[in-house]
Amino acid sequence: MDQKYLTYGSVSDHQARFAKGSASNKRPALIVLGVCVFLPWLLFASTYWVRSFELRYAAERHAETYNTVDFVDDVLVYCLLLPVIVSAIITFGLVRDGKSRDPLVMLTPTGILAWSLAFYFGDRNYQARMRPYYEISDLNVYPSVDPARYEGSQLMDAGMIQFTPGSRLWLERSVGFMNEDVHCVAPIHRPNSNQSTFDFWAVGVNCCSAHRPDFRCGEYTNPRARWGLRMMNDNDRQDETESFRLAVKEAEAAYGLRAPHPVFLYWLEDPMTEVDATQESGYKVFLTWVFCYFSVQLFLVLFIYGVLAEI
Repeated sequence: MDQKYLTYGSVSDHQARFAKGSASNKRPALIVLGVCVFLPWLLFASTYWVRSFELRYAAERHAETYNTVDFVDDVLVYCLLLPVIVSAIITFGLVRDGKSRDPLVMLTPTGILAWSLAFYFGDRNYQARMRPYYEISDLNVYPSVDPARYEGSQLMDAGMIQFTPGSRLWLERSVGFMNEDVHCVAPIHRPNSNQSTFDFWAVGVNCCSAHRPDFRCGEYTNPRARWGLRMMNDNDRQDETESFRLAVKEAEAAYGLRAPHPVFLYWLEDPMTEVDATQESGYKVFLTWVFCYFSVQLFLVLFIYGVLAEI
């Protein structure tokens, strides 16, 4: 009886120690899995932020102002690869020691994936939304501009122009220039003003035909629209800008107009709403990608952990 009791007691002690050991092993595993989920996710969010927002624009403006190489944001983005390099060293050591099933081996591939996706899609968000917003915000706002009295050379730093009451689009003198897409232009004028130059042009793409004056771009039917929002002339829009210039040249030849310094504008009633919407869209895209990538990272970690457990 005593021997059975001692034997039973020893088995119970072993089971208790095993259960205790198992419970103690779970806690570090959860911590490691948490690191594998959150570290690449934070890397993604940080890289996306640097590639998308004001730090990059400020670095580019500084480089343009002082005629230097833009490297501040690039250096910071590539410095964010340091955790990936460290994880690669750790992964190499684990594989060398025969611990290829250790969850930490997930850090290197998922970290590279996170950085690469953030690098690419952060740049797209910057080019499409945030850079146009920052550029427009840096330019001046001109109220009460009479298109019959001002030339484009006088307002080359304009981001938004409010034209005087009575100014409108001269739809009968609009032109569509075909270059893959139809690039549409219409002069802004003040009727009965003896206007000699037509440097301010409302523009749009694929909102008119290439054969007759039927401009239908922006708020062309809105009688309260008197604002022009500047179309930025950057490297990504060089072909588009050149097509608008050719359309203006065509209008000059067809209608006997003179436009020595054309300024291309989007015709609107309230340009600030449009500008603010561009900024808001950039932040929404950023937040959407950050939350979506967290789900992707969580799925990858759980999937790879399951595969490693089966090996």
